[in-house]
Amino acid sequence: MQEDIVRLIELQKIDLEILKLERSMAEVPETLKKAKEKKENLEGKLASLTAIIEEKEGQRKFFEEELKEEIKRLKQTQARLTNIRGTREYQILLAEIEEIKRTNKQKEEEILKLMEEIEKLTEEKNKIEEELNKITQIFDEENKKFEKLCQRLKEEIAKLTEKRVQMTKKISSGILKKYEMIRQKKGGIGIAPVDNGVCEGCHMTIPPQLYIEIQKDNRFYECPHCKRIIYFKRYYHQEPLEEPNLKEAKASS
Repeated sequence: MQEDIVRLIELQKIDLEILKLERSMAEVPETLKKAKEKKENLEGKLASLTAIIEEKEGQRKFFEEELKEEIKRLKQTQARLTNIRGTREYQILLAEIEEIKRTNKQKEEEILKLMEEIEKLTEEKNKIEEELNKITQIFDEENKKFEKLCQRLKEEIAKLTEKRVQMTKKISSGILKKYEMIRQKKGGIGIAPVDNGVCEGCHMTIPPQLYIEIQKDNRFYECPHCKRIIYFKRYYHQEPLEEPNLKEAKASS
């Protein structure tokens, strides 16, 4: 029994270390998060701006085609003047020519306005592209660092997992099964020490009689509150356990 407890304590340390490494892998660095957010934000702006420019370019081309046709019509109308004999028809044709000229001037102004807008939008687009290139470089560098870190953590986890496998072979199957079941339900903590009558898994005081019994023998006991396997802390180690996961596990106790 005593050997199983010692090995379970060691197994718990391994499991907590694996859990810590897995959380480090899942926790994206703030610098990478910010770079990713800024990159995506700029990409969104760039896509929106590009769409607006393309729309205005389409409008410009449409107006230019219309203007081209109107200029052609203007020349044809002006050519008809030489064949007009009647004063009334001549005046009507002149009025038509003036209307075409007025319409063409409006189109030219609209085209010019669109060209100015496109120029300003293109300048803004170029600035965003420049900024995007810079943040993309930062993102790529930070992402490579994180990938490198994750690879190192994976290697450490693999080593600890192998160590865990070897340790489980030395523990009685019954108590190991109980430990695994509790650990999965209780935030990674399956076994916890008891000190001064308090279970360090859930931070609740156990009954006085149970505390006395724990100090007398090496049998396995169960915390009546969190159901974790418990043992007398001072018997197995003098140094206090500073596992941060114990606090987190309290929420699931």
